[in-house]
Amino acid sequence: MKGVKAGFPIFVLLLLISLLIFFFSQNPLTGALQLITLPVQRIMFMASTISPTANPSLQELQQENSQLRQQLAQMQEVESDNTALHDQFQTTTPVPQKLLPADIVGLQQNVLIIDRGQDDNVKVGDVVVFKNNLIGTVGRTTPRLSLVTLLSDPSTSFTADTTKTSSEGIVKAEDGGVVTLDSVILSDKLEDNDIVVTKGDENLQGQGYPPQLVVGKIVSVDKQASSLFQSAKIMSLVDISALRMVFVIKQ
Repeated sequence: MKGVKAGFPIFVLLLLISLLIFFFSQNPLTGALQLITLPVQRIMFMASTISPTANPSLQELQQENSQLRQQLAQMQEVESDNTALHDQFQTTTPVPQKLLPADIVGLQQNVLIIDRGQDDNVKVGDVVVFKNNLIGTVGRTTPRLSLVTLLSDPSTSFTADTTKTSSEGIVKAEDGGVVTLDSVILSDKLEDNDIVVTKGDENLQGQGYPPQLVVGKIVSVDKQASSLFQSAKIMSLVDISALRMVFVIKQ
């Protein structure tokens, strides 16, 4: 009698399971339930069937993906360099035939490091540009590298003109790397956004700054009636930190 009582709950449970199976097999809702739960089941199945030996394949895929990304980045760099070369050689000032392309390999305070040096006939004093914008001059060379002194260096000093008002002055660098057009007589007119260009001071050996290289634009003017001269702050039209390539003017 006790055995019959003990087996009765199991019988009832099995009966209920059978009824549920029959109900869902006849009920169209079962298909909808499967449609909803199938993706979850598939994921669980795939997760349960992944063996430890599959990990190397996943690592290989990740490694291949990383290599493809590196190749894409290299292709983008080459495309960027080609664009820079094309744009540079479309300019007429300076003359394209005199230009030596150089990649930037370092940037320090007031100094660029480029991958051209004595082996490429780069010499101290050579002028460095990007398009028609003046970047600086070569201050030191090694067989494979050169240090380019930027306009923000305190040693900067050369004559320049404004394109709109033809005012002449001396480009200098103040403390903190601020570039100014200084020693402009009071009777000359300085205006914001006027472009400052090199006046040109090349010697017979081709050393010095060629004319009409863009130094930057005027962003503010300091003029006082009690002073003999006026000055203006200049901002370069080129973001030095964003450059990857520059060009050395060769004679």
